[in-house]
Amino acid sequence: MKNKILIVEDTQSDFERLQKILEKQNYDIAHAPDGKTTFSLLEKEPPDLVVLDIFLPDTDGFEICKRIRQYEDFASLPILFYTSSNNLDNKLLGLKLGASDFLVKGSDEREILIRIQNLLDLKKVYDELLRLSVIDSLTHVYNRRYFQQRLMDEFERARRYQRDFCCVIIDIDYFKNINDSHGHPIGDIVLKKIAASLRYNIRATDVLCRYGGDEFGLILPETNFEGAYTLVERIANILRKKDVGKENMPIFITLSCGISSYLEGRALVMDELVTQADVALYNSKRQGRDQISLYGKPRITQP
Repeated sequence: MKNKILIVEDTQSDFERLQKILEKQNYDIAHAPDGKTTFSLLEKEPPDLVVLDIFLPDTDGFEICKRIRQYEDFASLPILFYTSSNNLDNKLLGLKLGASDFLVKGSDEREILIRIQNLLDLKKVYDELLRLSVIDSLTHVYNRRYFQQRLMDEFERARRYQRDFCCVIIDIDYFKNINDSHGHPIGDIVLKKIAASLRYNIRATDVLCRYGGDEFGLILPETNFEGAYTLVERIANILRKKDVGKENMPIFITLSCGISSYLEGRALVMDELVTQADVALYNSKRQGRDQISLYGKPRITQP
């Protein structure tokens, strides 16, 4: 897969020279002649590296660099200042604002390519470390740390725009019996199969994590109680009929689920939303397990 490089440069001749150099190495090049276009492209098609001039018609490169570094999603995005200015103060300011490297226009082609490749290699390492820090090593879905971060983001978005979303806690009924009867290696197989089935049956916009030992969490954006219940019930029915054991050792499970809703639960803080989902989960267990409970609402009866 080609690395995508965004060149922020208003002088056409300078852009074309750099474009010619980079396209020899099979990089995918995007061009922004000003700050406004830069952020439009960053939002639509995030690049793997930004090559940034200091002097632009509507702003300067320092301001663009500063703004990029304010976004958590661009934490690993390398920024290479490529400018006609060889002023030490400009270099120091750029680096202080979060630039990854600094090159003067007219630099040797070999130096340009080596510096860019080094920055892309570092980004690849950083991205892999970041991925490993938020992925559960057993089930390969997100871990609780990532879940809490995404829940916070979704909570703030919902509060700002008054849009509903739901938080779901899913517990595997009597999972301890599986470990006790068949051993932990079989229990691990069960967890992997359940995680894979959950991931397959949710939307691309939903967030799935392993919340605890035998618990999974779901964040369902733009979803009310009814929509969340319908999704979770469908998943529970699928897993109820699915053999999650190994060959010659069939294992069938049921799920207890608790669902909370930002708007309908009137949660004031993120932790309250999780607590509400936990309360609903407890109600499911108390009612005999293999149940889906909604915080503060009776069970939804499907037509």
